[in-house]
Amino acid sequence: MAAAADGISYSRTVRDHIERGIGIPRELYLSQELFAEEMTGIFGRSWLYAGHESQLTGPGQYLTVECGTESAIVARGRDGRLTAFSNVCRHRGARLVDPGCGTKRRFVCPYHQWTYRLDGTLQGAPRMPDTFDPARHPLPTVHVEVWHGLVFVHLGDAAPEPIADLLGTGEELMAAFGIADTKVAHTISYQVEANWKLVWENAQECYHCNVNHPELIKTFDVAGLNATGRLETKTTPSLDPRVVHGRFPLRPGAVSLTLDGRYASRKPLGAFGAGLAPYTASIHLKPTFALVGCPDYAVVLSERPVSVDRTEVRMSWLVHDDAVDGTDYDLDILVKVWNETNQQDWALCERAQLGVRSRSYVPGPLSADETAVVDFYRAYADLLEAEDL
Repeated sequence: MAAAADGISYSRTVRDHIERGIGIPRELYLSQELFAEEMTGIFGRSWLYAGHESQLTGPGQYLTVECGTESAIVARGRDGRLTAFSNVCRHRGARLVDPGCGTKRRFVCPYHQWTYRLDGTLQGAPRMPDTFDPARHPLPTVHVEVWHGLVFVHLGDAAPEPIADLLGTGEELMAAFGIADTKVAHTISYQVEANWKLVWENAQECYHCNVNHPELIKTFDVAGLNATGRLETKTTPSLDPRVVHGRFPLRPGAVSLTLDGRYASRKPLGAFGAGLAPYTASIHLKPTFALVGCPDYAVVLSERPVSVDRTEVRMSWLVHDDAVDGTDYDLDILVKVWNETNQQDWALCERAQLGVRSRSYVPGPLSADETAVVDFYRAYADLLEAEDL
């Protein structure tokens, strides 16, 4: 069992700080040993967002998913099915493809040209003996599932809880956005010089919003958060602390999260195109994924820890699959609020990382506006405890 410096388990340490109403200790943001355990035991056993199905429409289209030392390929087969498998050649371990996306007729290892079909089975290997059987050397498979057009992979060996079951309590709230019938309009990857937990903590609270996010608060109604600082929800809360969903309160007259509160796209999403009254809502799956839906666009945020003090955060903007850039929406207007807000948040996270490095840092009491941060700590403690950490 990994333990904090005082010999107590990390999960117990987190729960102790929750009971005392204070933030978690600096060691949990700085420990290389803990970070390695988190990558294997938490991120290596969580559903990871890969991309949107619109990026995988034709045979041979693929995406990669990176997680620590692991890399997986998600590909559309010739039979139309999605398959996911390890991005590691079965010969001498070379990566088959670089991180990103593309289209392949087959996957050929650049090192010795072992060739794999789109489902990960080995098609052939040059100059191997007659006794060599390609059928015995497929790429290891990876769990893959789709939820409302969003593609997820799970790197764990055991069969995971289905993503639809995990996110199911948010079904009623999020179904109206018709995310399966959208496409990716734009993606930005941000490199944040901060521990992944600082990034997640920041996303949980709006204690900092009024001063730091002038673009966001033009339409986001911070005062509309409920008394505990959480998002309002009219659906059954999830019993799993990793999953949170609720409505985003907007200022009177605003119908979308944009600078002026008006729609960024002329093509409304899902049921809003059929006249459903507009609302904005989100669903989070700690610690890897968040979706925010507006009546005219949505954003998907995914988090990938790179090192103990560096995190890659990727945000994709989704629009109706019929929407045309320059005709139905202006990309600069579409991305403005979230891109500005993200950059402001990452600067705050990096400032916090610099601070927690100091030996003088002692976690202070949390405010009533940071109740959702405590919810994150509870989910984090559960994840640690499940791995005996």
